[in-house]
Amino acid sequence: MLQLSSRFHNVAPFPRGRRGRLHVVTGAAVLFVLPAASGALRAQTSRFADVVRISAAELPAFHGYPVEQLGVMACSRRPGTAATCRAIPCQVDERDSEGRWVLEEGPQPSRDNPPDALDANDDLIFMASDAGDAIPPNILPTDGPVAEVALTDRAGGATRWTYVVALRDAVPQAMPSYVDYDPATDRMFGRRVSLAFRDGIPSSLVAAEGPARRDGAELLDRFKVRGTATFLWGVLRFSRNEDDVTSEFVAWRKGPIRVIRRQRQWVRIGWGIRSPTFGSYTYFYRDFAELPVSLRLNFPPTYFFGAITIRAFLDFRDLRGWQLLRPDADAPLHIDGTASDAKAALNDVTASWFALRGPQVTLVQELALGSTLATVRQRLLYREDGTHPEPPEALRGQLPAVGYQLDRWKDVGAGTHQLTSVSYALPPQMDVRAFMRSRQTPLLVTVRAVR
Repeated sequence: MLQLSSRFHNVAPFPRGRRGRLHVVTGAAVLFVLPAASGALRAQTSRFADVVRISAAELPAFHGYPVEQLGVMACSRRPGTAATCRAIPCQVDERDSEGRWVLEEGPQPSRDNPPDALDANDDLIFMASDAGDAIPPNILPTDGPVAEVALTDRAGGATRWTYVVALRDAVPQAMPSYVDYDPATDRMFGRRVSLAFRDGIPSSLVAAEGPARRDGAELLDRFKVRGTATFLWGVLRFSRNEDDVTSEFVAWRKGPIRVIRRQRQWVRIGWGIRSPTFGSYTYFYRDFAELPVSLRLNFPPTYFFGAITIRAFLDFRDLRGWQLLRPDADAPLHIDGTASDAKAALNDVTASWFALRGPQVTLVQELALGSTLATVRQRLLYREDGTHPEPPEALRGQLPAVGYQLDRWKDVGAGTHQLTSVSYALPPQMDVRAFMRSRQTPLLVTVRAVR
């Protein structure tokens, strides 16, 4: 048995051309239709964004099959009628012999050995919302292996099914994609937003749906990372910002379910000193993006520096008319461009997530610190002032600036430290608290070989 979560680490996308395939078969027992858009999401439940990840170790009968012959099918079965099945968007994410994700595009691409064949360390992923009804597996039109995947919502009790199949002689069909990526502009496109990078830093967040999603409304002025500390036993105090971060773009991949973007980064501290190099990945899905960061320190951070404070926040262009939601308060805070004592008090709030609800989309930002950073204090950061500058920035002021402030680093030791930022783009009518509660109870995924 596996568990599913819409947040998981070290997963990479499905390369171009590797789509699910299927036959078209008609008969009394079952009708298989050509791949098409997977249909409307089943209501706007709190599970609509969940992504299923199945380790290929759970699919031993499929090992060695060409990736192009693998597919995932979902079926609909009504009393007195034939079952109707369709191929749903899916992708296989390959690892090399050392367990690293294979990224086939970009300045430093990598390859699997053997390429394009399912190995035990690969992953198969698809959207939970595409699952369907249970059917007798013997009606599936394949002489290869079949695995039944049951998805059980432990909170609501409902179960949905999909079927992993291998089709030796299937005719390839174009599979719809939930995401897109333009390497020329370094921009990723999902269902409700697009995200772009400049010099390795998120630089653009556009809210738009459908065909207009490439030219929607720009929301973001700048993603800001500001660090302050003392040096030489407090004699010197210095600060650094996102312009002091150097990025090296490594590679990328794109598939129907997600895009992955990999880079290496380090911070120019000064006095001939730079931070250790850390790797960062962006996993971009239809409804969310995940940015896990791993950093290895040879010395505790306070070995050289004291009073360390790191602020990471989104400086928005103008969200007046939007609302801020947070876990510690039921009533939303209205963003109107003015400062107040209530807004200033937000900077004393301990929070792991916040949400910004607008007319087209609700943006949810969650930050999780790894166990080695458990002693670091994580507080909300909030500024709402349209006139006060905080350079570098393109537009004066913050309307608003929202993020997190991290301090109290004195008990953090040497070693590898991890943190993960997850950003969701939800429909504006979504119950954010119900959605966040569902993240705490992942779907139960059971894989069973049936042929």
